[in-house]
Formats: sequence, C-alpha cells, structure tokens
Amino acid sequence: MVRVRVGAWIVGVSMIGCLAACQPLAPVQQGQAGGPTQATQTLPTKAPEVQAIESRPDAAPVRVFLADTAVHTGWVPVSLKPDGVLYVRTDPVLTRDDLMGVQAATAHDGSGILILILNDEGLQKIHRATAAHPGLKLALVVGHTMLAAPGYAVPISEQQLAFGVGTRANADLAARAVAGRDREAGKNF
Repeated sequence: MVRVRVGAWIVGVSMIGCLAACQPLAPVQQGQAGGPTQATQTLPTKAPEVQAIESRPDAAPVRVFLADTAVHTGWVPVSLKPDGVLYVRTDPVLTRDDLMGVQAATAHDGSGILILILNDEGLQKIHRATAAHPGLKLALVVGHTMLAAPGYAVPISEQQLAFGVGTRANADLAARAVAGRDREAGKNF
C-alpha cells in the first residue's frame, strides 16, 4: 500500500509500499512501455455482499484521482517504492458522495478486490473523465492510503469499479472503512 496525505483536494506525498497489487478496470491496461496491453480480467470467485455507504462522520473518505506515469503540469508527483513516480491530479474524479455501495471480493487467484458501486452521477463523472483523458490510471485513495492505481484504455461505462488491493483481508478492511460500518477499520487508512 502507498500512503498519501489528501487534504483540501491537494495530494501531499508520504509514501510507503508499492502498487504491485493493481488490477485492471477495463480489459486493457497500460503496459510497462506505456502502451496498451491486453490484460486478463480477474473476476471474483463468488458473489460478494454489497455494503451500503453509510453517512457517518468517522467513515473513511474515499477518492479516485486521475494519475499517470508521465509528467503533467499541476499534478503532484508521488514516489513509489521500490522505484518510480506516479503523477496524480489534485482534484478527485470521484468521492464518497458518488458511491452507493462497496464490496470486498476474492479473485480466482486468491487476491483481494475492492469494488466501488457508483451512483448515476458518479458513473457520469467517471465516464466523462476517462473519455477526456484516455489511457491513464485511476488512483484509489481510502483515507490517507493509496490502495491501487490501475490503468484503463477505454472510457469507463460500468457502474462497478474493481480495484486489486493485494489480499482479501485488505479488501474486507477497506470495504468496511468505506461503508462506514467499522470505526476501527477506518483508523487503518
């Protein structure tokens, strides 16, 4: 996991870990050389329970930002460990207000998946942003922790966004924190 301080829509840098657990949001993702490569979608092995988003002041904030490995004017550089830099746009595409639910799931390979279920306004926002900025990444930040930054090649048009978050335990913890159902889970982000 990568920790990022997010406040007043500005991303400040405070990094730990790496983004090795990233999963694709669409059937095509960015390759190492920067061009699109075919990716195998990792689907959940069973239907996970949907948790409704609760309005609680102690729920972990969730934001999705546009990000890229190339320099963009006004975007904040975030150092990744063991090496690399991700440039993150400072205004989020999605926030907690754009969600109606969240799920934790397990992929066929045993890894954890966090699924954000968008309301209609959220779907419109993500579609507009990904259509206007093709081939970038979507950086998922829960609390102060960047959990994933998968690439996309086509505009997002699905109401569910799936992010690989390493383990099922990570997915469960993040889902509880995002849903606002577990005060202790929210403290971990």
